Amino acid sequence: MADDTDVPAREPVARTRTRARPDPSAKRFGRTSGKTSAKGPARPRRRTRAPEQTREQLLRAAVAEFAREGYGGARVDRISKAAKSNDRMLYYYFKSKEKLFHQVIEHCYADLVAGEEALDLDFSRPREALAALVAFNWNYYWEHPELLSILASENLFKGRHVKNNIRRSFANTQLGMLDRLLESGVASGAFRADCDRFHLYLSILSLTYFYRANLYTLSSYTQIDLAEDERRKAWLAHVQAMIENLVRRPK
Repeated sequence: MADDTDVPAREPVARTRTRARPDPSAKRFGRTSGKTSAKGPARPRRRTRAPEQTREQLLRAAVAEFAREGYGGARVDRISKAAKSNDRMLYYYFKSKEKLFHQVIEHCYADLVAGEEALDLDFSRPREALAALVAFNWNYYWEHPELLSILASENLFKGRHVKNNIRRSFANTQLGMLDRLLESGVASGAFRADCDRFHLYLSILSLTYFYRANLYTLSSYTQIDLAEDERRKAWLAHVQAMIENLVRRPK
């Protein structure tokens, strides 16, 4: 019988705990290894917009909606959806559809006046400054057809949303710039002293607005593509010449 010493003793195997390596994709995809909290996985934080940003988004969406559908066809739910907001926020900021429409008109007028005020007119050269003012109005209507559509809707209401406040806030600014231009022209001897500012103002608006506002019907009626670039340039030159003739001092 063999002695116990004949059998080699086995060395105890050391047991070591190994930590599971973290999954590099876990952090990227929001997974966590191990136990989850009792509250469940953390939800991503929702991004919130500043109040003024929300209001501006709603206003811009309303401009597009009223321009496309008119006042009667415009819908509040489409406006809030286009602005990625909701009806509750729209009514919070604007109270009603009618008051929203009023704000839309003021917004459009404010943008027009801001563009005009940004013009770098040289009043020491009144003829060139007047031509630049005419060109600005012409180009603005081409670049902002939404203003024409919204004003067409407002005229159906006989201008009830623009009474008093629009003139006080915006029209006086435009007329003031025209006054300054005429005064400069009269002082330099380039313009007549009896220029009628109001008639001049209406003439500029009429000659630049009418062509653009009635583009499609006029093109169909005359069988001429009035949107053609060369025709547009020719009309602008024609309007500038007509306006200058109204104010030019006779020799």
